[in-house]
Amino acid sequence: MSDRGINVSAWRERLAAVQSQDVSAVLVVQCDQIWLQPEYTAFRNEIDQHLMTAHLRRGPHLAITRVVLHNLPIAPEAPARASAVDRAFEEWQHRLAASSVLLSELPSTHRVHRLILRSDEVTARMPDMVEILRDGEWTDSHRAGAVFHAVRTNGTTTPLTGYDVDLDGPFGDADPSVFM
Repeated sequence: MSDRGINVSAWRERLAAVQSQDVSAVLVVQCDQIWLQPEYTAFRNEIDQHLMTAHLRRGPHLAITRVVLHNLPIAPEAPARASAVDRAFEEWQHRLAASSVLLSELPSTHRVHRLILRSDEVTARMPDMVEILRDGEWTDSHRAGAVFHAVRTNGTTTPLTGYDVDLDGPFGDADPSVFM
């Protein structure tokens, strides 16, 4: 299955390689809005699960860098989008942040960066990809290098953290009524 540049079998093949001991890093970029379409929910969840499993099994021996969108396009020329896309975007961001918080006690080299779209952009500046670092060599060093350069450039990305995720619930100790 391949659609608009997403070759599902190639993604699965690269992600399967992440479990190998000679792979020390993986770079995953998912900035195309196609990931927010209902028909890609299962595959998006599969990728999330695969990376979390790799994180738990390999720990600090595997550096995971992910890049997702920080915001959806707001440019006047951006095509109208369904409210389901907005909901999928919020749900995915929340789930990624919550996963990061829940796994934050583990020794980690798992980072999620959010690509900031400027007000005049309708698409991401980088293509979606899965690149792996095996024995010191990236599967595509030019693409990986471009993404890491963008991540290090001020104002291009922002880290995804659990700061805005309310995991406390209505009866947690962050609720002011607990102290009354």
